[in-house]
Amino acid sequence: MTNTGEVQAIENRDTIKKIDSLSTMPYCGIDSGDENAVVTEKPVFETSKSWSLKNYELLHERIERLIEEKTPFFSLEFFPPRFVNGVPNFLERVERLSEGGSVFVDMTWHMGSDPANIDKVTSSSSIAASMLDYCGVDTMLHMTCVQYNKADTLKHLEQAKAMGLRSILALRGDLPPGTELEDTNQFRALDMIRWIREEYGDYFSIGCAGYPLGHPQAPSYKADLQYLKAKCDAGANFVITQLFFEPETFEKFVADCREIGITKPIIPGIMPIMGYESIKRIAKLSQLEIPEHILEDLEPIKHDDDAVQKYGTERCIEMCRRLLDNGSAPSIHLYTMNREGSIREILKALGLWKLEGDRVFPWKNRSQHPIRCLESVRPIYWSFRPRSYITRTRDWDQFPNGRWGNSSSPAFGDVSSYYLSNLTTLRNGDDRLSMFGENIESIEDVKRVFINYITQTPNVSGKKVTVLPWTEAETGVQPETSLISEQLVWCNENGILTVNSQPSVNGAPSTDPLVGWGKPGGYCYQKAYLECFMTAELSEKLIDIIEREYPVRVNYHAIDKDSSFDKTNSEETTPIAVTWGVFPGSEIAQPTVVDPLSFRAWRDEAYQMWMAQWGDFYPKESKSYGVIKSIHDTFRLVTLVDNDFQKPSVLFDVLQKALEQLYQ
Repeated sequence: MTNTGEVQAIENRDTIKKIDSLSTMPYCGIDSGDENAVVTEKPVFETSKSWSLKNYELLHERIERLIEEKTPFFSLEFFPPRFVNGVPNFLERVERLSEGGSVFVDMTWHMGSDPANIDKVTSSSSIAASMLDYCGVDTMLHMTCVQYNKADTLKHLEQAKAMGLRSILALRGDLPPGTELEDTNQFRALDMIRWIREEYGDYFSIGCAGYPLGHPQAPSYKADLQYLKAKCDAGANFVITQLFFEPETFEKFVADCREIGITKPIIPGIMPIMGYESIKRIAKLSQLEIPEHILEDLEPIKHDDDAVQKYGTERCIEMCRRLLDNGSAPSIHLYTMNREGSIREILKALGLWKLEGDRVFPWKNRSQHPIRCLESVRPIYWSFRPRSYITRTRDWDQFPNGRWGNSSSPAFGDVSSYYLSNLTTLRNGDDRLSMFGENIESIEDVKRVFINYITQTPNVSGKKVTVLPWTEAETGVQPETSLISEQLVWCNENGILTVNSQPSVNGAPSTDPLVGWGKPGGYCYQKAYLECFMTAELSEKLIDIIEREYPVRVNYHAIDKDSSFDKTNSEETTPIAVTWGVFPGSEIAQPTVVDPLSFRAWRDEAYQMWMAQWGDFYPKESKSYGVIKSIHDTFRLVTLVDNDFQKPSVLFDVLQKALEQLYQ
């Protein structure tokens, strides 16, 4: 097969693309008068009360603290997607909704999903683990026991603990169709709560279910209240109720609970009416009667889905506002039915939606994750593939805090396990091809894809390139890219295919909308960084120039797909801080590093993306496949760090010199 990518790169040796200036001044913040600063609109965020990393706070303790502080909050319930190809969209939806400040999310124990099967991507247990790891929000797993014996349930609990979950909603569960309680092991939620406390002490926060109208199989409403008290006395930390339709129902239920000595928090479970047939079906399954006046309201609009949803949203807002305002409810737990739009509308109308947008670090930290909550340092290579990084490090017992340290000890999981264990970044090939092109004739077409991504200019088909194989979120480039976009376009025009970069920053305020992160009142710093694919010929010229002219100022690492070529001027086990910050009352934070050993772990993934997320979308005998395969096989992956962040960056000047020497 013709080495199409290399041939096309060499054919352009007489036409090096030029721009007015390759130098980039260190960015000091929008308020510094920097002429190159591009002001973008910054959302209004809720200011966090504390910016220091804290040990994990058990869910029930967090709930009790918020109630004591008289801070209303919300939580969200989801069920597992039915199909594997629905998992990526589902996780993105959970992440978007949790960004509004959800105190926790929970996942139902869906029997049809084979709920305890951690090897099945769509099982309740697998999805709960993914919600915790990838969405970064405290996750509570529903767990039922009526279908299992005690040993089975304890096995499920041990598995939940191994996955990092710290919260369980203990439920009896629905009886299998056609069976009675006496046909089962007859275990109930109270049994499970006792087992959890006996076996695990206070390790788990335990939620239990409350039924505002009484459980349909209870002897009486009063008997059911006494059973709820028994669950609380046995160790349940809080109560989440079954859905109900009238606020008075919940208000009476809370009063009755308090009267018999139930003191645990009682959170109303609210299900907005989203469809006429769906709410009737859910009510039937829950053995609840929909009030006649609601049915009368719905009758004239029952065939108009938009009108029904509007009615349900408005009624939900009205009921929730009443419960919050009169103090009956400390929070709202919404049964989302895996919907997004109406849930967001309800939370915003109630004033509960509070974007937590100010960044503690340049990357999203998992402040509610029991283990990752103290993580404060990551290699820069996975900046745009955080879910991959989480997967490849999920078996670590502890995470770097304060300093990355010697990188010879952490072991990254095998890259292949990423695709076997989750599908959070696999996309529809047709969607990718509409961005990348149905036909790739030469490296010129590849260059254009990278340029269209940086500039967010629609391609010849009118489609914006919002993602590259090395990015997970389809959101386009980061705001700080605007500071060096012209130089990045120049790189790609000249066959230097850029996959990661950051401009130099010298003391920008931590509140800066482009590069700010960390505690207010601090200052942020960055070394200029560039990661790219280039021909072996060009990398040889580049290395020669760096070693002769910039041996101290510029650190490089160049590697090929199988490490037959691997060269760096960095210390093998010594990381280089490329992002750091100075904040009031704090140690210097250095959350992002360049590290040779981590780079070698990243190499496998970076090269695999060429084929798994691009080349394999074309037939193997096609020219398009051949072009991508040629780049994959022959180009080297190179990282560059300019250590002098106070002077104009020389990275692009060095690249220009290398091009000129190559093409002279």
